[in-house]
Amino acid sequence: MAPSQQSRVLRCCSCRLFQAHQVKKSLKWTCKACGEKQSLLKVYGEGSGADCRRHVQKLNLLQGQVSELSLRPQLVRGSI
Repeated sequence: MAPSQQSRVLRCCSCRLFQAHQVKKSLKWTCKACGEKQSLLKVYGEGSGADCRRHVQKLNLLQGQVSELSLRPQLVRGSI
């Protein structure tokens, strides 16, 4: 039985989305969302494809929640 393909969790420098990519010898990769070609700068995780996809979902969900909170208007004391 062949060993499973290793994947990496990467983050696009343009659209800021996390995504899983298979490990390759080349240090260049292309964002699946926006198509931006870029160099490998930081690896946020490495493992099996399934593990990396779960990690990507978690990271993108957290990123979305943080950006949603920062967009909400701040409640002014005494306005309620």
